Amino acid sequence: MTRVVVTGAAGFIGSNIIHGLNARGVDDVIAVDDLRQGDKFRNLVDLRIADYVDQNDFYARFADGHYGQVEAVFHEGAC
Repeated sequence: MTRVVVTGAAGFIGSNIIHGLNARGVDDVIAVDDLRQGDKFRNLVDLRIADYVDQNDFYARFADGHYGQVEAVFHEGAC
């Protein structure tokens, strides 16, 4: 199974990347975004993801190997 991380996942570009991944059968997606903006989850409602993680929690978990083997990272998160 392919595990993919998408940062900026709840934004326009990130959510469309996840949509494209889902269309190709990839649903083991770790969606990373700033969860302080509570309404952003709406862009992910119809998508298949494994986890939705706040950006502040993700990096330490990733460095500790919490997510196992990740095949690709789409880094769309920006300030």
